[in-house]
Amino acid sequence: MNLLRYCASAVVGLTLVFSGLGRLHAQQAGCTDPQALNYNAAATVNDGSCSYPYTAASLPVFIYRLSTKVHENSGLIYWRNSLWTHNDSGGEAKIYRLDTLKGRVGQTIEISNAKNVDWEDIAQDNDYIYIGDMGNNVGNRTNLCIYKIPKSAIPEHGDAVVMAEIIHFSYADQMSKKPAIYKHNFDCEAMLVYEDNLLLFSKNWNDLKSRVYQLPKTPGNYVVEPLNTLDVDGLITGADLSPDGKTIALCGYKDYEPFLFLIYDFVPDDIFAGNKRRIAINGKFGVQTEGITFFSSNRLLISAEKTAVAPARIYYFYHEIYSGHAVANP
Repeated sequence: MNLLRYCASAVVGLTLVFSGLGRLHAQQAGCTDPQALNYNAAATVNDGSCSYPYTAASLPVFIYRLSTKVHENSGLIYWRNSLWTHNDSGGEAKIYRLDTLKGRVGQTIEISNAKNVDWEDIAQDNDYIYIGDMGNNVGNRTNLCIYKIPKSAIPEHGDAVVMAEIIHFSYADQMSKKPAIYKHNFDCEAMLVYEDNLLLFSKNWNDLKSRVYQLPKTPGNYVVEPLNTLDVDGLITGADLSPDGKTIALCGYKDYEPFLFLIYDFVPDDIFAGNKRRIAINGKFGVQTEGITFFSSNRLLISAEKTAVAPARIYYFYHEIYSGHAVANP
Protein backbone atom coordinates (compact mmCIF):
# COMPACT_ATOMS: atom_id res chain seq x y z
CA MET A 1 0.00 0.00 0.00
CA ASN A 2 2.84 2.41 0.83
CA LEU A 3 4.47 1.60 -2.51
CA LEU A 4 1.26 2.46 -4.36
CA ARG A 5 1.05 5.81 -2.56
CA TYR A 6 4.66 6.55 -3.43
CA CYS A 7 4.13 5.72 -7.11
CA ALA A 8 1.02 7.89 -7.27
CA SER A 9 2.89 10.80 -5.67
CA ALA A 10 5.75 10.43 -8.14
CA VAL A 11 3.36 10.50 -11.09
CA VAL A 12 1.74 13.70 -9.80
CA GLY A 13 5.16 15.29 -9.31
CA LEU A 14 6.30 14.42 -12.82
CA THR A 15 3.03 15.77 -14.22
CA LEU A 16 3.60 19.11 -12.48
CA VAL A 17 7.20 19.28 -13.73
CA PHE A 18 6.24 18.61 -17.35
CA SER A 19 3.31 21.00 -17.05
CA GLY A 20 5.67 23.75 -15.86
CA LEU A 21 8.11 23.01 -18.67
CA GLY A 22 5.24 23.24 -21.13
CA ARG A 23 4.29 26.68 -19.84
CA LEU A 24 7.91 27.84 -20.11
CA HIS A 25 8.15 26.47 -23.64
CA ALA A 26 4.93 28.29 -24.54
CA GLN A 27 6.41 31.71 -23.69
CA GLN A 28 6.96 33.78 -26.80
CA ALA A 29 9.44 36.62 -27.01
CA GLY A 30 8.57 39.78 -28.90
CA CYS A 31 7.37 43.36 -28.58
CA THR A 32 4.77 43.63 -25.82
CA ASP A 33 4.00 47.37 -26.10
CA PRO A 34 0.69 48.06 -27.90
CA GLN A 35 1.95 51.51 -28.94
CA ALA A 36 4.87 50.08 -30.89
CA LEU A 37 4.87 49.63 -34.65
CA ASN A 38 5.83 45.98 -34.31
CA TYR A 39 3.53 45.06 -31.40
CA ASN A 40 3.02 41.31 -31.14
CA ALA A 41 -0.20 40.40 -29.34
CA ALA A 42 1.03 36.83 -28.93
CA ALA A 43 4.27 37.86 -27.21
CA THR A 44 4.46 37.12 -23.50
CA VAL A 45 8.08 38.14 -22.87
CA ASN A 46 9.44 41.55 -23.89
CA ASP A 47 12.63 41.11 -25.92
CA GLY A 48 13.39 44.84 -26.29
CA SER A 49 12.66 44.86 -30.01
CA CYS A 50 9.84 47.43 -29.91
CA SER A 51 10.11 50.20 -32.48
CA TYR A 52 8.05 53.39 -32.36
CA PRO A 53 6.76 56.05 -34.72
CA TYR A 54 8.36 59.47 -34.67
CA THR A 55 7.22 61.19 -31.47
CA ALA A 56 7.51 64.90 -30.67
CA ALA A 57 6.47 66.88 -27.61
CA SER A 58 6.63 70.39 -26.22
CA LEU A 59 8.84 71.42 -23.31
CA PRO A 60 7.11 74.14 -21.26
CA VAL A 61 9.17 76.42 -19.03
CA PHE A 62 9.12 75.61 -15.31
CA ILE A 63 11.58 78.28 -14.10
CA TYR A 64 12.12 81.08 -16.60
CA ARG A 65 15.58 82.22 -15.54
CA LEU A 66 18.05 80.67 -13.09
CA SER A 67 20.47 82.54 -10.85
CA THR A 68 23.58 83.84 -12.58
CA LYS A 69 25.57 81.61 -10.22
CA VAL A 70 24.45 78.53 -12.20
CA HIS A 71 24.48 79.74 -15.80
CA GLU A 72 26.57 76.70 -16.74
CA ASN A 73 24.57 74.18 -14.72
CA SER A 74 25.25 70.63 -15.80
CA GLY A 75 23.29 68.27 -13.56
CA LEU A 76 20.08 68.17 -11.56
CA ILE A 77 18.50 66.33 -8.62
CA TYR A 78 15.43 66.99 -6.49
CA TRP A 79 16.02 66.68 -2.74
CA ARG A 80 14.60 68.39 0.36
CA ASN A 81 11.86 69.98 -1.75
CA SER A 82 14.54 71.83 -3.72
CA LEU A 83 16.59 71.47 -6.86
CA TRP A 84 20.34 70.93 -6.57
CA THR A 85 22.82 71.60 -9.34
CA HIS A 86 26.43 72.51 -10.13
CA ASN A 87 28.41 74.14 -12.91
CA ASP A 88 30.60 72.29 -15.36
CA SER A 89 34.27 72.74 -16.33
CA GLY A 90 36.00 75.67 -14.71
CA GLY A 91 33.28 76.16 -12.10
CA GLU A 92 33.86 76.09 -8.38
CA ALA A 93 33.76 72.83 -6.43
CA LYS A 94 30.29 73.62 -5.10
CA ILE A 95 26.72 72.42 -5.39
CA TYR A 96 23.82 74.86 -5.19
CA ARG A 97 20.34 74.54 -3.74
CA LEU A 98 17.68 76.28 -5.86
CA ASP A 99 14.13 77.11 -4.91
CA THR A 100 11.49 75.70 -7.26
CA LEU A 101 9.67 79.01 -7.80
CA LYS A 102 12.29 81.38 -9.18
CA GLY A 103 15.49 79.33 -9.30
CA ARG A 104 17.28 81.43 -6.69
CA VAL A 105 20.27 80.02 -4.81
CA GLY A 106 19.34 79.41 -1.19
CA GLN A 107 22.27 77.30 -0.06
CA THR A 108 25.81 76.62 -1.25
CA ILE A 109 27.80 73.53 -0.29
CA GLU A 110 31.54 73.51 -0.98
CA ILE A 111 33.42 70.22 -1.31
CA SER A 112 36.78 70.96 0.28
CA ASN A 113 38.81 68.08 -1.17
CA ALA A 114 37.40 68.30 -4.70
CA LYS A 115 38.28 70.11 -7.90
CA ASN A 116 35.84 70.90 -10.68
CA VAL A 117 37.79 69.69 -13.69
CA ASP A 118 34.58 69.01 -15.60
CA TRP A 119 31.59 68.17 -13.41
CA GLU A 120 28.85 66.85 -15.65
CA ASP A 121 26.09 65.19 -13.60
CA ILE A 122 24.76 64.72 -10.10
CA ALA A 123 22.85 61.74 -8.69
CA GLN A 124 21.58 60.55 -5.33
CA ASP A 125 20.39 57.66 -3.20
CA ASN A 126 18.87 57.76 0.26
CA ASP A 127 22.13 58.58 2.01
CA TYR A 128 24.55 60.14 -0.47
CA ILE A 129 24.93 62.64 -3.29
CA TYR A 130 27.26 61.72 -6.15
CA ILE A 131 28.97 64.28 -8.42
CA GLY A 132 30.47 63.04 -11.67
CA ASP A 133 33.76 64.73 -12.59
CA MET A 134 33.79 62.79 -15.85
CA GLY A 135 33.53 65.31 -18.68
CA ASN A 136 36.11 64.42 -21.30
CA ASN A 137 35.59 66.52 -24.43
CA VAL A 138 39.19 66.14 -25.60
CA GLY A 139 39.27 62.40 -24.84
CA ASN A 140 42.58 62.27 -22.97
CA ARG A 141 41.64 62.55 -19.29
CA THR A 142 43.26 60.16 -16.83
CA ASN A 143 41.65 61.52 -13.65
CA LEU A 144 37.96 60.65 -14.04
CA CYS A 145 36.17 60.36 -10.70
CA ILE A 146 32.92 60.53 -8.76
CA TYR A 147 32.67 62.52 -5.52
CA LYS A 148 30.46 60.90 -2.88
CA ILE A 149 29.01 63.23 -0.23
CA PRO A 150 26.97 62.10 2.81
CA LYS A 151 23.63 63.86 2.96
CA SER A 152 23.96 63.90 6.75
CA ALA A 153 26.86 66.36 6.38
CA ILE A 154 24.67 68.94 4.64
CA PRO A 155 22.75 71.15 7.10
CA GLU A 156 19.08 71.90 6.62
CA HIS A 157 19.89 75.59 6.22
CA GLY A 158 22.98 77.71 5.63
CA ASP A 159 26.13 77.28 3.60
CA ALA A 160 28.63 74.61 4.57
CA VAL A 161 31.92 72.97 3.67
CA VAL A 162 32.02 69.17 3.46
CA MET A 163 34.48 66.45 2.46
CA ALA A 164 33.81 63.75 -0.09
CA GLU A 165 34.85 60.17 -0.60
CA ILE A 166 36.25 59.56 -4.09
CA ILE A 167 35.50 56.84 -6.64
CA HIS A 168 38.14 56.73 -9.40
CA PHE A 169 37.53 54.99 -12.72
CA SER A 170 38.75 54.51 -16.28
CA TYR A 171 37.31 52.83 -19.39
CA ALA A 172 38.53 49.35 -20.23
CA ASP A 173 37.62 49.80 -23.89
CA GLN A 174 39.52 53.07 -24.37
CA MET A 175 42.74 51.96 -26.04
CA SER A 176 44.10 55.43 -26.81
CA LYS A 177 44.12 58.69 -24.87
CA LYS A 178 45.49 60.84 -27.66
CA PRO A 179 43.58 64.13 -27.96
CA ALA A 180 40.57 63.85 -30.28
CA ILE A 181 38.40 66.81 -29.32
CA TYR A 182 34.73 66.17 -30.12
CA LYS A 183 35.71 63.16 -32.27
CA HIS A 184 35.74 60.24 -29.84
CA ASN A 185 33.39 58.04 -27.81
CA PHE A 186 34.76 58.41 -24.27
CA ASP A 187 33.03 61.48 -22.94
CA CYS A 188 30.38 61.00 -20.23
CA GLU A 189 27.82 63.47 -18.91
CA ALA A 190 25.00 61.29 -17.53
CA MET A 191 24.83 59.26 -14.34
CA LEU A 192 22.23 57.68 -12.05
CA VAL A 193 22.12 55.38 -9.05
CA TYR A 194 20.66 51.93 -9.66
CA GLU A 195 20.54 49.61 -6.63
CA ASP A 196 24.14 49.18 -5.40
CA ASN A 197 25.81 50.73 -8.44
CA LEU A 198 26.21 53.87 -10.47
CA LEU A 199 25.26 53.68 -14.14
CA LEU A 200 27.19 55.96 -16.49
CA PHE A 201 25.86 56.80 -19.97
CA SER A 202 28.47 57.91 -22.49
CA LYS A 203 28.21 60.93 -24.77
CA ASN A 204 29.59 59.60 -28.02
CA TRP A 205 30.78 62.46 -30.20
CA ASN A 206 31.95 60.13 -32.94
CA ASP A 207 29.00 57.78 -33.58
CA LEU A 208 26.12 59.48 -31.66
CA LYS A 209 25.45 56.32 -29.64
CA SER A 210 25.58 55.82 -25.88
CA ARG A 211 27.21 53.02 -23.93
CA VAL A 212 26.20 52.18 -20.38
CA TYR A 213 28.85 51.36 -17.76
CA GLN A 214 28.35 50.03 -14.22
CA LEU A 215 30.45 51.36 -11.38
CA PRO A 216 30.31 50.39 -7.67
CA LYS A 217 29.19 53.11 -5.26
CA THR A 218 32.08 52.40 -2.91
CA PRO A 219 35.37 54.37 -3.05
CA GLY A 220 38.12 52.70 -4.99
CA ASN A 221 39.86 52.60 -8.35
CA TYR A 222 37.92 50.79 -11.05
CA VAL A 223 38.26 49.86 -14.71
CA VAL A 224 34.77 49.61 -16.20
CA GLU A 225 33.56 47.59 -19.18
CA PRO A 226 30.62 48.68 -21.36
CA LEU A 227 27.47 46.66 -20.65
CA ASN A 228 25.53 47.57 -23.78
CA THR A 229 25.13 50.27 -26.45
CA LEU A 230 22.07 52.23 -27.56
CA ASP A 231 21.77 54.12 -30.83
CA VAL A 232 20.41 57.41 -29.44
CA ASP A 233 21.23 59.47 -32.55
CA GLY A 234 22.54 62.33 -30.45
CA LEU A 235 24.58 63.40 -27.43
CA ILE A 236 23.39 62.20 -24.00
CA THR A 237 23.86 64.81 -21.27
CA GLY A 238 21.76 63.73 -18.26
CA ALA A 239 20.05 60.74 -16.65
CA ASP A 240 17.72 59.87 -13.81
CA LEU A 241 15.72 56.93 -12.45
CA SER A 242 12.07 57.24 -11.45
CA PRO A 243 11.18 56.93 -7.75
CA ASP A 244 9.66 53.47 -8.33
CA GLY A 245 12.81 52.31 -10.13
CA LYS A 246 10.94 51.35 -13.30
CA THR A 247 11.76 54.14 -15.73
CA ILE A 248 15.04 55.68 -16.85
CA ALA A 249 14.96 59.13 -18.43
CA LEU A 250 17.82 60.45 -20.54
CA CYS A 251 18.15 63.95 -21.99
CA GLY A 252 20.39 65.18 -24.75
CA TYR A 253 20.60 67.11 -27.96
CA LYS A 254 21.61 66.79 -31.59
CA ASP A 255 22.58 69.86 -33.60
CA TYR A 256 21.31 71.88 -30.60
CA GLU A 257 17.83 70.41 -30.83
CA PRO A 258 16.94 68.65 -27.55
CA PHE A 259 15.42 65.21 -27.19
CA LEU A 260 14.47 62.77 -24.43
CA PHE A 261 14.68 59.00 -24.12
CA LEU A 262 12.36 56.96 -21.89
CA ILE A 263 13.53 53.43 -21.10
CA TYR A 264 11.16 51.06 -19.30
CA ASP A 265 10.19 47.41 -18.87
CA PHE A 266 13.89 46.55 -18.56
CA VAL A 267 15.79 43.94 -16.55
CA PRO A 268 18.41 45.04 -14.00
CA ASP A 269 21.38 43.44 -15.74
CA ASP A 270 20.51 44.74 -19.23
CA ILE A 271 19.05 48.26 -19.15
CA PHE A 272 18.98 48.71 -22.92
CA ALA A 273 17.04 45.47 -23.41
CA GLY A 274 13.85 47.25 -22.32
CA ASN A 275 11.53 49.47 -24.35
CA LYS A 276 13.30 52.58 -25.61
CA ARG A 277 11.29 55.58 -26.76
CA ARG A 278 12.91 58.66 -28.30
CA ILE A 279 10.96 61.92 -28.00
CA ALA A 280 11.94 64.94 -30.06
CA ILE A 281 11.34 68.37 -28.51
CA ASN A 282 9.51 70.94 -30.59
CA GLY A 283 10.50 74.60 -30.88
CA LYS A 284 13.63 74.60 -28.71
CA PHE A 285 16.44 75.01 -31.23
CA GLY A 286 19.54 76.34 -29.47
CA VAL A 287 18.48 75.07 -26.03
CA GLN A 288 21.31 73.00 -24.55
CA THR A 289 19.70 70.60 -22.11
CA GLU A 290 22.15 69.36 -19.46
CA GLY A 291 20.44 67.87 -16.39
CA ILE A 292 17.29 65.87 -15.73
CA THR A 293 15.47 64.73 -12.59
CA PHE A 294 12.17 63.18 -11.64
CA PHE A 295 10.15 65.85 -9.86
CA SER A 296 7.40 63.29 -9.20
CA SER A 297 6.63 59.82 -10.48
CA ASN A 298 5.52 61.13 -13.88
CA ARG A 299 6.97 64.64 -14.16
CA LEU A 300 10.50 65.41 -15.24
CA LEU A 301 12.43 68.64 -14.81
CA ILE A 302 15.15 69.38 -17.36
CA SER A 303 17.81 72.05 -16.87
CA ALA A 304 19.51 73.98 -19.64
CA GLU A 305 22.63 76.12 -19.47
CA LYS A 306 22.83 79.61 -20.90
CA THR A 307 23.37 79.81 -24.66
CA ALA A 308 23.38 82.59 -27.25
CA VAL A 309 19.62 82.16 -27.78
CA ALA A 310 18.26 81.14 -24.36
CA PRO A 311 18.97 81.84 -20.68
CA ALA A 312 19.75 79.17 -18.12
CA ARG A 313 16.35 77.82 -17.11
CA ILE A 314 14.32 74.77 -16.09
CA TYR A 315 11.77 73.05 -18.32
CA TYR A 316 9.28 70.33 -17.45
CA PHE A 317 7.98 67.24 -19.19
CA TYR A 318 4.98 65.15 -18.18
CA HIS A 319 4.53 61.51 -19.14
CA GLU A 320 2.37 58.57 -18.19
CA ILE A 321 3.49 55.00 -17.93
CA TYR A 322 0.83 52.36 -17.63
CA SER A 323 0.20 48.83 -18.76
CA GLY A 324 3.86 48.49 -19.64
CA HIS A 325 4.09 51.35 -22.13
CA ALA A 326 4.62 55.07 -22.18
CA VAL A 327 2.67 58.03 -23.49
CA ALA A 328 4.18 61.48 -23.74
CA ASN A 329 1.92 64.51 -23.53
CA PRO A 330 2.06 66.69 -26.63
